[in-house]
Amino acid sequence: MKALIKNKNGFAVDTTKNPKINSATDVIIKVAMAGLCRTDVFVAEGAIKSKDELVLGHEFSGTVSEVGRAVTKFKAGDRVTVMPVIACGKCEQCKTDSSLCQNVTMLGVNHDGCFAEYISVPENVVYHLPDNLPFKAGAYTEPLAASLAVIKVNLPKNGKGLIYGKNRIAELTRRVMLAHGYTDVLVYDEREGAPLHQNSYDFIIETIADTKSIEKIIDAVRPQGKIIIKSRKYELVGINFAKIVRKEITFQAVNYGNFDETITLMASGKLDYEDLLGNVYNFEEFKDMFKNARKSEEKNIFLSPEKL
Repeated sequence: MKALIKNKNGFAVDTTKNPKINSATDVIIKVAMAGLCRTDVFVAEGAIKSKDELVLGHEFSGTVSEVGRAVTKFKAGDRVTVMPVIACGKCEQCKTDSSLCQNVTMLGVNHDGCFAEYISVPENVVYHLPDNLPFKAGAYTEPLAASLAVIKVNLPKNGKGLIYGKNRIAELTRRVMLAHGYTDVLVYDEREGAPLHQNSYDFIIETIADTKSIEKIIDAVRPQGKIIIKSRKYELVGINFAKIVRKEITFQAVNYGNFDETITLMASGKLDYEDLLGNVYNFEEFKDMFKNARKSEEKNIFLSPEKL
């Protein structure tokens, strides 16, 4: 099969063996649509450590082509999407809440990903895709689940909120909050240069985590306000402890919302997201796909294994 493969020499489209059923709970999926995000770019460029050689990509949807003998929820022909973060299933945390497993692995980082014609994944990360959702929407469930995570935090719905960083995740998060009854949430673009008012916001959600941005966020949140951490930043970020202690700020990190709830929200028609979905590329256009991903964060772009 064709796949976009990263190795010690860089990354390129090549041929590799089709995945096989290695476990009784494996599901092999024919990939219909795969999304490209910053994580994929960072893995491709070596900024995020990964396997020495692997298929890139982790956001996708497709059709089940084969299942292991112990798979009970899916059959060949089912339309599906996948949660790409895989809990270990063995630790103490997995016994009570696998979403908080600290030994997770990820498609496109630790395992072969979805920039390929086929992929094999364990049954427990596969979800049915409703008939009213196209495959492009199905490939968008993972970033939507990441944005839905802010709903888990007890933020005041009538509070004054700010999402720091104007990008597609920031805008998606704003729309998720609007769909859940939040009415006063602003997306702030630091590139526009307008200074934030100090001590003004009940809560601030960051989508850009660096020392300079966090300093501005700390200044802008009101005393005893909340700062929500969303970015999966691998580098260290500096924080002025004197300020956050003086202001008695609460920091809350969020990871993912519930995947079933994510799919339900998307299928309900209550969330406006279609204009955040960008162009679709094929394997032969992968260089342009990555080039355009580095240029703009406004829309999610996609790869389709089938020639368009």
